[in-house]
Formats: sequence, C-alpha cells, structure tokens
Amino acid sequence: MVVNNDKIQINTSQRAEKAPVHHSLISDHFIDLFPLFINIWEEGFHLREHDHAYWEIVYIKSGEGYHYIGGQVERITKGKLYIVPVGTSHILRPNDTSTKKKLIVYNLCIDPEFIATLKSWLKPYLEDYDILSMFTAPPLGYISLVDRNMNLNRWFEQIYWEYTEKRLGWETSMFGALMQLIINIVRLQKPEKTYASSLGSLCVGDVGMSEIVSFIDNHAYEPLTLEQLAEQRNISPRNFIRLFRKATGMGFSDYLQLKRIEQACHLLLETDQKISTIAALTGYRDIGHFRKVFRKLMNVTPSDYRRNA
Repeated sequence: MVVNNDKIQINTSQRAEKAPVHHSLISDHFIDLFPLFINIWEEGFHLREHDHAYWEIVYIKSGEGYHYIGGQVERITKGKLYIVPVGTSHILRPNDTSTKKKLIVYNLCIDPEFIATLKSWLKPYLEDYDILSMFTAPPLGYISLVDRNMNLNRWFEQIYWEYTEKRLGWETSMFGALMQLIINIVRLQKPEKTYASSLGSLCVGDVGMSEIVSFIDNHAYEPLTLEQLAEQRNISPRNFIRLFRKATGMGFSDYLQLKRIEQACHLLLETDQKISTIAALTGYRDIGHFRKVFRKLMNVTPSDYRRNA
C-alpha cells in the first residue's frame, strides 16, 4: 500500500486479478436500427463490470445495493437514477443474495446518434434551457439523482410496456414517453444539479460543507472527529451538525462509517488483503467493531461479501 495525494492506493502486486471490463456494443441490444432499448433486470453477482457504446439511464425500481461507477462506490435504493455516458464503466450489486429485497432496475439504452438528432431538431425551439444537456457528460463521468417520490417510475413503466407489447404506434409512443421522462428528470435535476465526475458524486448545497465532505471522502480512514472538522470551518459543533446534515442528508458519524465501508468493499473485491488488514486500512482499530458496522450496512459479513462477489 502507498499513500499518494491523500488517497489510499494499492500496489498492483497486491491486487487480486480483475476481469477485464466488458464493452457492450450497439448491436447487443438495438434491433432493426430502432434507437431505444429497455429492460427490467434483477441484479446479481454474475455480470462483470462493463461500459457501453450507447447512453444508459439506470433507474432503481426496488431493493438496495451498491453501484460501482466511474471509480466510485455509491449505496443505492429505490428511486436512485443514473445517466451513464458512452465509455463509463459500472456494475450494480445487490446487498446480498437474499431473495427478500431483490435489486430490480430499469435499463433504458439510447443510441448516441438519436440523441444528436434530437438535439439538432430541438435546438431552434429551446430559448432558455437545453433539456438535453444531461447527455453531455464525458467518459468516466455520470449524473446521479434521487427520485424520492418515485415520480419517474410511471414513464419507465410506459416505455417498457410499449417496447414489450409493440402495439400500433408503439415507436411514437416510446419517443413521447422518453421526452416526458427527460423533462421530468430535468425538473428534478435543476434545483440541485448533481453532476458527478470520476473525482466524486456528492451534490452539496453549502460551499463550505463541500470542502469538508471532500476532505472526509479522502481521509475517512483517519481518526476524524466532528469537533476537529467544526474547528476547521470556525463554526460551533452544533452548527456544524446542522449544516452537515443539510448538505449530505445524514449525520457526521453515519456518513463517515458509510465512506469507510465503501472503501472496505472496494478493497475486499480488488485485493486479497486479510479482513483485519482492510479494517485497519479503512480506519477501524477494532476488528469486531468493523464486522458489526459492515454487517449493519451491507447485511452480510465481510467474508460473505467477498465470497458472493
């Protein structure tokens, strides 16, 4: 292990051999030149990390799990939406192999040439806002949003129904539903736009808190305290707690534990380090406490997580 630019890095000699990223082609899904494809998929542990030659909108219909995307690991629950550009590698994993909380997702795939056609057609009519700006993220970037009320689900359902039933006018109906979906994503996105690059994916409303959150992300393995971070911003611990919860949606301790466990998941999958070593690398001095927190967040033990993956 080496420490470089305040981030933990693993020597390549310590890495477990990793399967190559699979590249999904246009011809894998798109039929007869039709520019849209959609399915409902139950995520498991059998698929490997992949990228696409097309855009993909991923919507979590039900269940819980983790999304490994653009070098990041994010916890996911129903209502989480991702816009994944051409070339961004990712893979979704359920919390565990239990059938009680299956991780079910919509995968809506869009041909890049069709997006270019839409942009060309709509450009003369858009005066104040480009509703297709979401389709401009670079490779390794992505956009993530949370649809807390599941308002977008109806449009995915309609697109899926039209695609599978193929009744009279299904193509036109799919295009119309797609535009409705895009508009509603923009309306959800615009108040607090969440644009994520490979450097991070958390949208933070407060500029000062943004720096603190970034610091925690890069130093989660250190013995950080709320009081220490509050002092860095020259604010009281009480005010720090309020601002931090407003920015992240969770308390300081919960966020710190989540980031540590995310890093632990990465090390469990990408290295052959002992679990006790991974616990120490991610900030846990007590292996028992590490196992307890890991099981609470992941619903499985560290050993089972590594074995199932």
